[in-house]
Amino acid sequence: MTILYFLIALGLLVFIHEFGHFLAAKIQKIGVEKFSLGFGPKLLGFTKGETTYLISALPMGGYVKLHGEDAESAKPGDAASYSGRPIGQRARVVVAGPLMNLVLAMVLMPVVLMIGRTEPRFYRDPPVIVEVEPASAAAVAGLRRGDRILKIGTQETPDWHSALQQIILRPRERVIVTVERAGNRLEREVWLEADPSHQGGLLGVEPPLFVGQEAVADEVIPGSAAEQGGIRSGDEVLAINGVAIQRWREMAEKIDASDGKPVRIDVRQETTGAASQPIRRVTVTPRFDAGSKRWVIGIQKDFEKRGVPLVKQRYPFFQAVALGFEENLKLGKMTLAVLGRLVTLKLSYKTLGGPVRIAQASASAAKGGISPFLYFLAFLSLQLGLLNLLPIPVLDGGHLFFMGIEKLIRRPLPMRIRLAAEQAGFVLLVGLMVLVTLHDVDSVWGFRELFEKLQG
Repeated sequence: MTILYFLIALGLLVFIHEFGHFLAAKIQKIGVEKFSLGFGPKLLGFTKGETTYLISALPMGGYVKLHGEDAESAKPGDAASYSGRPIGQRARVVVAGPLMNLVLAMVLMPVVLMIGRTEPRFYRDPPVIVEVEPASAAAVAGLRRGDRILKIGTQETPDWHSALQQIILRPRERVIVTVERAGNRLEREVWLEADPSHQGGLLGVEPPLFVGQEAVADEVIPGSAAEQGGIRSGDEVLAINGVAIQRWREMAEKIDASDGKPVRIDVRQETTGAASQPIRRVTVTPRFDAGSKRWVIGIQKDFEKRGVPLVKQRYPFFQAVALGFEENLKLGKMTLAVLGRLVTLKLSYKTLGGPVRIAQASASAAKGGISPFLYFLAFLSLQLGLLNLLPIPVLDGGHLFFMGIEKLIRRPLPMRIRLAAEQAGFVLLVGLMVLVTLHDVDSVWGFRELFEKLQG
């Protein structure tokens, strides 16, 4: 089903994009020879008028083939030829694809807000620090419980949503965090860490680090080291090797640091009046989990019961339109900020998601219902529209860049220069995609485990 949801998402976004090119060409009476959803061998197709409509075997894209697209082979005086049209008309055809993706995002986001979007309850709350992770970047910088984060760098942070976005964008970066403490405005220089799970920035005050993070074994996996060691469902982990434990993450780190050596774990049943329950000490030998690449004992949390509290908010039509525009604007700014930091090497390519993660995200969004799936589609469509406007050869923005040069020098660039630039752009994009995909595969399955699966 993961692949199916991925193909539905990608197919819709590519169709909308290519339909933009197609529609702009048809409106301006430019010939369209082919309109294909997907690349490679033809699966289905029919011809109507001058255009052959195709569904091709490789669903990782699509294309529109315009009549007279190659300027060197175009016939002079051909009224339907694309290359024979003024720069303005050609530019409208090129920009129509990304524009359609942006329009789709603007249409879908208000629909999401009218249906109702589920998000963490704290997202819209002022970013007041409720706890500071020991030895974290925030602790080193002297941030305290009760501080209200006003700005991160130069960006104001009216709520936790905006604060978290700014934190994630700045891994391994020194920033000034402005806080309000007891009515006073203070500035603290902070060296943000990189979160190992997604390579984004980590401050050490983020609510998900503390909300619903009790070190309680809601489920003990049958046959696991925990079950064999005597841990029962509902046991709260109080200490490991005599060191007190406060949260799930702290417990997981202690177990992983054991490197497979037996650990002494103090536990107590989490019930009403838990303080009166007897404390038991068990000895458990962690096992290495190849999927997560960590030493584990085989206990799990019930995130529906203990996870971050969620709220579903619905909005009337006009408010949904206004808030949808604001949401797209925020996501657009974040996308451009990520791109800027990737180009300046301030952000790792590992923060990006390739086909594997997009497939997982689309499946997860679909399982969450129509609203999360539409939000995911809107976000992807917005990104696709913005990325295609980048001045990189083979992208729409690259074609617009060439047209700008043509406008300046009053003649088209020689075909050999355009082809060389497009080949370089293609190699760049494919290389980045390969790196991101390899990281996806290693993160999700691990190369050794994948090879073992392939070998049967």
